[in-house]
Amino acid sequence: MKTATLLCTIFIALNTTGCGKQAEVRGAEFLTLSGCLEGIKKDTGSSLKVYTDTQERVSGVLSNGKTFSCEMKSTGTKGTYFEGWYMVE
Repeated sequence: MKTATLLCTIFIALNTTGCGKQAEVRGAEFLTLSGCLEGIKKDTGSSLKVYTDTQERVSGVLSNGKTFSCEMKSTGTKGTYFEGWYMVE
């Protein structure tokens, strides 16, 4: 059985937190929700503690205390896919 593959480019962004610190966000787009969750687990080497669990969105905290999310997106050009991201130090 073939696992879900990465759909698009991996993105890295910097967000400024309220304390003036920079928080890095890493993410990518996946074909399936399960592929998104597995991708985050594999990339971080962390387990996932899920707080939100719907068909459109799964989010929570990694075992290192950082947040993650996989969310369904739908566009005319890309179709339906899952955008996954997680915070890093």
